[in-house]
Amino acid sequence: MTDFRFNFSGAESEVEHKDDEEISWLASEEVKPDKQIKEVDEINLLYLALLPCHETVIRHIMPTKIIAELKNKELQNVLNTAEKEHSDLVTGKYEGGLKIWECTYDLLQYLMHNKDIIEFQDKNVLDLGCGAGILGIYALQNGANVTFQDYNKEVLENVTIPNVLVNIEEKFREKEIKRCKFYSGDWTHFNNFLPNNEQFDIILSSETIYNESNYVKIITLFKNRLNNNGSVFLAAKSVYFGVGGGTKQFENTLEKYGSLKSNVCWKTETPILRQILKITK
Repeated sequence: MTDFRFNFSGAESEVEHKDDEEISWLASEEVKPDKQIKEVDEINLLYLALLPCHETVIRHIMPTKIIAELKNKELQNVLNTAEKEHSDLVTGKYEGGLKIWECTYDLLQYLMHNKDIIEFQDKNVLDLGCGAGILGIYALQNGANVTFQDYNKEVLENVTIPNVLVNIEEKFREKEIKRCKFYSGDWTHFNNFLPNNEQFDIILSSETIYNESNYVKIITLFKNRLNNNGSVFLAAKSVYFGVGGGTKQFENTLEKYGSLKSNVCWKTETPILRQILKITK
């Protein structure tokens, strides 16, 4: 793996996808945390990073440690795919779940600064494209019931679920983990996999609109799974080089399909504009 580079710096990798390329998207399945509950105490504390979060912290396994320690375990297929393509994103195979993307920090800060307005207690929350699960863990810490969704099952098993567990005190672990569900797979399959009546009060998502070919999938999911008084908070960049997606393109597509409206509730002026969209019915 000496010549392989996961892009942990925050700069964007260019990801090339041919429009006529046939993609076999992964079906959705629920991932149970039974194995991880038994093994969580074996995680080396030196592998954990601390993310300050108002009165508390969010602990997460450092991505470099994930690669170093898990490359010969369940993540081998994902790592081999990413290594072969020399990219953080490989459409339909690996969707970036091993990296904590820049806009995740933007959305986390926004949620913390608006804690008095955005209420999580007893809410049903979806962390869509969760990766490390940082946003969902924050919601869980503030009293929510959280569904974590990531494209790759291996990411959920080796990254998301361990991260959730290391943020729960051992004596509360069995009780608190029952407030969480974990699903892998493509958004269309995930949307169809959930019970028909399951909806969410809040949907959190970061850096998930880099691929325009997936816009209809995510918009359909928002329409079906957001309750009538709910809100989506979606953090993304204005443009994703190499794939053509970005916030403006997403808003234009959203407008075409109707029934959902969006406004920019936060933005930062940088060489690449970063924004948070609030989407409601």
